[in-house]
Amino acid sequence: MPDTRQLIALITGASSGIGRAISVLLSTAGYHCVLVSRDVDKLTQTERGIQAVGGTCTVIPADISSAEQIEDLYERTSALGFVSVIVNNAGFGKFSKFEESTIEDWDAQMAVNLRGAFLISRKFVPAMQKHGQGTLIFMNSVAGKRGYPFSAAYVASKYGLRGLAESLREELRKDNIRVISVHPGAIDTPFWDDVKTDFPREEMLTPQMVASSVVHAITSPEPSVIEELVLRRVGGDF
Repeated sequence: MPDTRQLIALITGASSGIGRAISVLLSTAGYHCVLVSRDVDKLTQTERGIQAVGGTCTVIPADISSAEQIEDLYERTSALGFVSVIVNNAGFGKFSKFEESTIEDWDAQMAVNLRGAFLISRKFVPAMQKHGQGTLIFMNSVAGKRGYPFSAAYVASKYGLRGLAESLREELRKDNIRVISVHPGAIDTPFWDDVKTDFPREEMLTPQMVASSVVHAITSPEPSVIEELVLRRVGGDF
């Protein structure tokens, strides 16, 4: 039988960067973390990080853009108990001049950054409604608040994610479900490894900085909710 008393959080994109940092910190707050990503080896590294701080977790590899795999993820996760926190964190960007962007790159970013969050939320929200509680985190970006050059698909996906979150927030208030959008500026993660830029990575936010704010929002006392977080370095965007 599932354990209805255990605090359970599901984190997508938990294999590195922000997802890993949030997972480790949430585990220290008493959550059993369900770690989701396509990269099993990197998920195992996150698992070791959680074990190192005395936390517990379950690794479930999945492609969040696949409705079939989300069905399987839901069944396996529900066997653990009620998932009260969803962190829709998985995402990536490919940057180029607009005239050089491809349909494949557009579709891939929409599939992971927007479709994945839709599929996950759609599957897990009914259980939250049944329990009369829950928290949905949408890890967005400052690119979900303003446009940036050479990133049309990424920006469009993040604007869409912002719209999804705002719509769900108004729809789910009556069910006592908190919806939180997080809009960080540049963060020093593997996201930038393949991006041609001269941004000084040592001046970027760190995953741990962002994770601290996200976990604070998750654990803030009810019935309050921090609906939006915008996190930048003091010097602003690069």
